[in-house]
Amino acid sequence: MVHYRLPTEVVFGAGTVAQLGSRLVEMGLSRPLVVTDRGVRDAGIVEKVLASLEGSGMRAAVFDGVESDPTTRVVEGIRDRLREEGCDSVVGVGGGSPMDAAKAAAALATNPGSPLEYVGRDKVRSDPLPTVAVPTTAGTGSEVTMFSVLIDSDSGSKVSIGDTRIMPRLALLDPELTLGLPEHLTAVTGIDALSHAVESYGSVWSHPIAEGLALRAIELVGECLRPAVAAGSNRAARRGMLMASLVSELAANSTRLGIAHALAIPVGARHHVPHGMAVALLLPHVVAFNEAADPDRYARIARALGAAEGEGAGRAMERLNYDIGIKDRLSGWGVGEDDLPGLAELAMKSDNVQANPRVAGEEELVAVLKAAL
Repeated sequence: MVHYRLPTEVVFGAGTVAQLGSRLVEMGLSRPLVVTDRGVRDAGIVEKVLASLEGSGMRAAVFDGVESDPTTRVVEGIRDRLREEGCDSVVGVGGGSPMDAAKAAAALATNPGSPLEYVGRDKVRSDPLPTVAVPTTAGTGSEVTMFSVLIDSDSGSKVSIGDTRIMPRLALLDPELTLGLPEHLTAVTGIDALSHAVESYGSVWSHPIAEGLALRAIELVGECLRPAVAAGSNRAARRGMLMASLVSELAANSTRLGIAHALAIPVGARHHVPHGMAVALLLPHVVAFNEAADPDRYARIARALGAAEGEGAGRAMERLNYDIGIKDRLSGWGVGEDDLPGLAELAMKSDNVQANPRVAGEEELVAVLKAAL
C-alpha cells in the first residue's frame, strides 16, 4: 500500500516572495512572526519579506536569533515571543534551521509543555499556528517536511519532532532569494538535497511516486550543482537546485532515508560538523556500501547523476564533491578511530537504519565511518 500526503501548498517561481502578504491576507491572518537568523537578515532577504507583509497591511514582528542548529531553548524563546506579540502565524525564512525552528515553535504556541514532549512521531495534538516557509537555500527541503530537527539544550543531542500537523500550510520558493548564497554553502546544501533523493530512491520503503521524484531530483543536481557553485548568479542553475531540493524531500518525506543520515546526526551532534558537510563526507561511502544490495538501482542513480561510462554511483558522488570544492575528511573535523564505535551505536537508534537497502549493524557503520576518515 502507498500512502502519499502533502498538506502543504507549494508556489515556485522567481518573485514569489512578493505574494507572501497577500497570501496571508487570504488566510485571514494579520500578525505574523518572521523567524530567521542573522545571516539571512544581513543579506537583506528579511527586508523583502517585510516589504510584502507590510504592503498588505500586516503588523509583522521578527525573531532573528536562530542558530545553525536550533536548540529547544531557542524554540521556547520563539514560542514566548509569539505569545508576547499576540501573533497569529509564523513565517520561517532561511535554511533548514529557521524553518525547523518555526515549525516547532508554531506547534508549541498551541500545545502545552516543552519541545521534548513532542519528540518522536505524531505527538502534536492541536493544530499549530499557520506556518509559511520561505527557503533561502537549496538543500534541506524543510518547507515540505513533517520533521523539525533540534538540539536538546540540556543533553546536546539531536532530537526530532515528526508530525504531519507541523508541515507548513504554504511554501513560497523564490530562486531569486538563493542568488547570494556563497559557494561553500551552495555546495554542501546541494549535496544535502542529493542525499535526500539518493537515500529515498534506495530506501526499502520506496514506492513509484517517490522513485519518480527522487530520480528527477538526482538529474537536476547532476545538471545544476556544478554551475550553481561555479557561478552563483546563474539563475537557471539556482532554479534547478531549488527545485531539486523541493522534489527530493517530496520523495523522502514518505520513504525515510538511510545510513548516511543515521550517521550524520551523531557526527554533527558530537563533533559539530554542519549537517550538509557531514552528509557530503559520508554519502559516497554509504552509496558504495549499498550498491551491492541492488546494482541495477544504483546504476540508474549513477546514470541520473550523469556518471561517466562504467562509473559507479559512489565514485560519481566522490567526483562531484571534488568538483564543487568539498575535499574534507571526517578526521579534519576531529573525528578519530576511537570515536567510531560510539557514533555507530548512536546511529543504530535511528529508524533510517531500517530504511537502508543493505542490512547494516554497528560493525558495518564503523566501516563506513572509517572509509570517510
